[in-house]
Amino acid sequence: MRGLPARNSPLQTRGAFSFSAREHTRQMARLTQTISHISGIPLGGIGAGSVEIRPDGLFHDWLVFNAGRWSPGSPGPERPPLAPEDLVFLVRTRTGEDSPCVRYLALRAELHELYSFSWLKCVEGIQYEGMFPAARLVYQDEALPVRLSATVFSPFIPGDSEASGTPGFVVEFHIENPAGDEVEVSLLGTLRNPAGAGQAGRRPLNTVETADASAIIRLGAEGLEENHPTTGSMAFGVNGGEVSFISGSFSIERPGLVYYGGSRYGMKVYSNLFWFRDHGSLPDLSPSSPPSLPEAFDPATLPDPEAHAEFSHLVRHSAFHNQYHTLLHAQPALSRDVGLQREFLADAVRNLQEIQTRGGAWGDAYLCSQHHLPPGASASCAFAVAWHFPNHISPTGERLGHRYEKRFSCSTEVAHHLLERRDDLKRRSLALPGALLECSLPREMAEAALAQLSTLTKCTWWTREGRFGVWEGLGCCGFHTMDISYQGSFPLIALFPDLQKEQMTHGARFQRQDGRIPHMFTPDFSAVDDQFERVDMNPQFVMLVARDYLWTGDRDYLRTLWPAIVRAMESTAALDSDGDGLPDTDTRRNTYDVWDFQGCPSYISSLWLGALAAAERLAREMGEDELAGHYRQTLERGLASFEEKLWNGQYYVLWRDTRTGEADECCMSDQVSAEWFFASCGWDLLLPEDRIRSAMSAILTHNFRPDRGLINASYPPGVPHRMPTSGNLQQEATWTGIEYTVAALLIHLGILEEALDVTRDIHLRYERAGRFWNHVECGDHYYRAMSSWTLLLTASGFFRDASSGEIGFQPRFAERPFRCPFAVAGTVGGYTENAVGAEIELWEGSLEVRRLRLPHLDGISRVELNGSALKFQRTPRGALDLGGGVTLRPGDRLTVSL
Repeated sequence: MRGLPARNSPLQTRGAFSFSAREHTRQMARLTQTISHISGIPLGGIGAGSVEIRPDGLFHDWLVFNAGRWSPGSPGPERPPLAPEDLVFLVRTRTGEDSPCVRYLALRAELHELYSFSWLKCVEGIQYEGMFPAARLVYQDEALPVRLSATVFSPFIPGDSEASGTPGFVVEFHIENPAGDEVEVSLLGTLRNPAGAGQAGRRPLNTVETADASAIIRLGAEGLEENHPTTGSMAFGVNGGEVSFISGSFSIERPGLVYYGGSRYGMKVYSNLFWFRDHGSLPDLSPSSPPSLPEAFDPATLPDPEAHAEFSHLVRHSAFHNQYHTLLHAQPALSRDVGLQREFLADAVRNLQEIQTRGGAWGDAYLCSQHHLPPGASASCAFAVAWHFPNHISPTGERLGHRYEKRFSCSTEVAHHLLERRDDLKRRSLALPGALLECSLPREMAEAALAQLSTLTKCTWWTREGRFGVWEGLGCCGFHTMDISYQGSFPLIALFPDLQKEQMTHGARFQRQDGRIPHMFTPDFSAVDDQFERVDMNPQFVMLVARDYLWTGDRDYLRTLWPAIVRAMESTAALDSDGDGLPDTDTRRNTYDVWDFQGCPSYISSLWLGALAAAERLAREMGEDELAGHYRQTLERGLASFEEKLWNGQYYVLWRDTRTGEADECCMSDQVSAEWFFASCGWDLLLPEDRIRSAMSAILTHNFRPDRGLINASYPPGVPHRMPTSGNLQQEATWTGIEYTVAALLIHLGILEEALDVTRDIHLRYERAGRFWNHVECGDHYYRAMSSWTLLLTASGFFRDASSGEIGFQPRFAERPFRCPFAVAGTVGGYTENAVGAEIELWEGSLEVRRLRLPHLDGISRVELNGSALKFQRTPRGALDLGGGVTLRPGDRLTVSL
């Protein structure tokens, strides 16, 4: 018979069907799965809560409701009231008389309802490009006749912390028609109403306001408790194209609202998506609350006018509007026959009872933007998502609130702000990331510097009254952990100096009487923990104040913290029992908090040397020359002792205890921590450079392995192991915040390939783990990893002393022209250097320049501001003195020529 295999066919076997790769030529269903990414770009504002847009096109981890991981211990829902599927976008295209094509702009199996919605699928793929504070998604589907992409972003504007604390984001779609025919394109967004989640008296209330080519729906509720964390509202807006809407509907109307029957209508499924498929728009329905009928309602007893009025009111709700228009196909008289309308009302009574039995939540808002694109044309539209949930309650019961309350009284104000100022907010927010990704740094370094800025949106509290702090890890430990701020706060003082100075000055108020700096705020900003014994925090505090002051020039800040600096220095000096300039007692506890040291540790001593140098400079700024001299003398003794006690010929040993004669010669990656800090600030290094290079070589040799990364420490071959270091959890760990500091110091030293190897290994490790924007240490989204910003600082050789008006650059990469952005104290610009000169262009803020330090450029003959020549003189250290100086504003260009 035809179609059956011949008797000797290889498909015939004894008792079994043979399936061998050699026996077939057609490819069967074959799938290649890669890891599911569990991180994405956080959207929202500094201290305002956030939600992540991930590569699946959905919005995850809604941390906007004052509870959950963002505020553990606070009252409110442990799980966010919104799931990833509760905000979703769709596209519908139609060419001529062809059937429309409808796609979810997302990749999630659960979105499919193939029984009744076989025509509705997810797009085939999404190309995701994360560039904090934005993500660009390119949607891929052969069935779509247009090119479609989205740029999703939140305001993140250096120097403008208030604008960067906006509780909301924008989804901007761009459509291109490459086809030869006109295409009708509609974009639909739907958002569930979470207002008042978890409150028994909650009554959803949605309202809509419209204007030319725009609509905003407020998703709120009545009957809410005044101080509950979920009391507030969200707003959903759209601008561009032909706008249509449904202000509120049952959540089950999207996957399909099934009326099971009991009447002659039979079982039917209704959905707003049917209307969208058939019309490419929405029917402009504006109910403010769920559909309802009077108690004991009986349409048979109503006079005709009242029955018709009830009918007309009911069909303005989408659940019955869709049913009505479906039934019109079979009985057109329904539009005018009151008898048929009574029948419809009777059926509606049963259906409403059925919906209530199934717990049908109401309040989902729908917005649509429709476009008609001729061949070769393009169009865009923007959706805004905003929230206003002011009741952030501390675990102590105190109402902390949000800073955004000072700017916005409700979510609709936020949505208006985002839509009306979209172009300006986008331009200013994306200038820095765009420049970073186009700069002369290797891609992995530029992406590392940019990616970790997302922690500022994901992990910050900013209260109504202005208290600010960064979580050590999301919902973990506490805020402004001093030994983590030491590495992580570089981008904070660069981009938002007011916030860094706030957490520093407030933290200093909790300094203990013996001079010990507090470890961290917990559970809010009214108290700190009791871990004052960590001996690395005092010198770190001093260096941070020095950096902050020299970058901002804020003398009031220095004056305020000067007493705390003096006490901190006295406290650490008391740990030096033999007067050699280094701490050698009570050095056990530090940021490596399950790995105790003893005697004189290299890590602690390096920090102390850095603090002495920083304190000397600050003392001179304060006119305390005698104290400055004391710090200088101690520094010189300490530098000599550091070499004598800790150098073993290759690197600085973990610790040495001269009282007991013991030593641990483990090779620690963080052994010269202050040298990294000084290099990142553009300050002169303290230790001999040849020994720093030798130590870094040992660190690379013994602690770094490709595909494993840079561990915190190891024992070189032949070196005796000691407890508690050997096999210690933290000794063998890879902390990206430390890895980045090592890479940054390598860059400063010109050891570029190895620095890139370390950075690239981190990049691949987190990309393969599906958590590129979520580095882990003690908790997710760990603050220390923001040290990646110092890769940019050392690569550009950036230097700033605002007290003298000096700025400088010394690029470490040989590429010319060398281009990179810079940021300092909320001022942002770009630096370009080539063989014939250099240029500083300002983008945000203002910058006073009285001196220029450009060591790579010899023979400078001309300095110009916007084309006009400036007078200058050379200083003994090779800088260019501009006399009274100039103040750069956005758009200004300061140019030097050889």
